Amino acid sequence: MQKKWTKEEVEVLKEHYPQKGKKWCAERLGKTEGSVRYKASSLGLRQDRNSEFFKDWQKRAAESKVGKKRPDHSKLMKQYAKQGRLPVLTQERTEEYREKSSRKMKAKWQKEGHPKGFKGKTHGKEAKEKMSKASKKMWGDKDHVINSEEYRQMLSDRGKVMYKNGKLKIGYSRGRSGTYNINGLEIYLRSLWEANYALYLDWLISQNQIQKWEYEVDVFWFEKIKRGVRSYKPDFKVYNMDGSIEYHEVKGWMDAKSKTKLKRMRIYYPEVKMVLIDEKAYKAIKKSMGSILSFFK
Repeated sequence: MQKKWTKEEVEVLKEHYPQKGKKWCAERLGKTEGSVRYKASSLGLRQDRNSEFFKDWQKRAAESKVGKKRPDHSKLMKQYAKQGRLPVLTQERTEEYREKSSRKMKAKWQKEGHPKGFKGKTHGKEAKEKMSKASKKMWGDKDHVINSEEYRQMLSDRGKVMYKNGKLKIGYSRGRSGTYNINGLEIYLRSLWEANYALYLDWLISQNQIQKWEYEVDVFWFEKIKRGVRSYKPDFKVYNMDGSIEYHEVKGWMDAKSKTKLKRMRIYYPEVKMVLIDEKAYKAIKKSMGSILSFFK
């Protein structure tokens, strides 16, 4: 256990720390460098930048970094975690905790101003051009860490975990996503076409052609795939009258990613029946049902 600092030791620290640094003081006082550093910080002591000790220390530090590359941030954090050098959170970061922290920070900024004085402002043209050039240079460097197989695999793995935990949601810019009232059931759907198809499935139930339907309830994982399209969540799960199940995918526009999903479903889940409702099929349904169903516009 470290002994308490005496008045005499504090005086020695005040006199010599600015000129000779923590190592000299630690050896002179018989204390650890950590103890000296903490005490100096609590007393507001700083090393004298004009002292010979400080200049020599800067020179040695610069020489020690020659030829060394700064480690990637994520790798550095992993290294610190293994060494037990990362702080342990004393409170779980729940949504309630995040909202509370956000309100507290916003109140502080409103009272004291943003710490960087940047709130409500945007980067100037010169700054944007500078950041753009730096970004292009980074992505154009084949040896940069972000272009490495390890880094891209890390991003893919992280996305998979976030998706499984419900923290990563996928939307479609072409569709009119939102909450639709499907015969009294309020449900979030990703497009107008999906909403109309849900009405059509409800009509099939009323005609005893299917038992029921569910929206986006199952996820199929392509475990052998390590990058790119690694899972697929079909739009509608349809229960037929004979007890069989099939999945209906409403696609007005087939992009490369959608094609890959359906292709991998055929490879990895050949026993699962998929029904594609493309533009031709959708318009045929709407045309035939127009006088029976009031579709969303």
